Amino acid sequence: MEELIPVLVIVGAVAFVMIKQIGNITQRLDRVHDADAFERYAKFSAIIQEHVRAMKQSIDSSKQVALRTYMLIDESQEAYALEKLSDMIRKLVFFETMTARQKNPQEIEAELFEILNALEQFLKTYCQEGEAQSEKLRESLMVAYETLTNEEV
Repeated sequence: MEELIPVLVIVGAVAFVMIKQIGNITQRLDRVHDADAFERYAKFSAIIQEHVRAMKQSIDSSKQVALRTYMLIDESQEAYALEKLSDMIRKLVFFETMTARQKNPQEIEAELFEILNALEQFLKTYCQEGEAQSEKLRESLMVAYETLTNEEV
């Protein structure tokens, strides 16, 4: 019986060390996964920004554009529409900053979804053929996101 006590202490110590090491490895993997997710969201944010900038360029009557893809239903709301798009761009720029790294992927996904939803509502409310434009944008962004996701694999 006395010989069993040192063996149990050693087994307990080894188990404790193994549990700690497994915990450390798991934390490192979570951080790597979060970093990958952050990079994907930052790239996706940049893609969304490109689309919003193109909308803004198309709507802005002071800009010379060969083809106006997006046109307002009510031209008198141009200043308001341009400001809304600028606000969306400012929010999207946040996802490319170090500050965004402090959020977990679920929070970032929720915020990006909120922006995408607002963008969809903007198109439907203020733009001619808003429903069709919204659907086209949704498909384009879905393809872009799937491409980013497949790059990681």
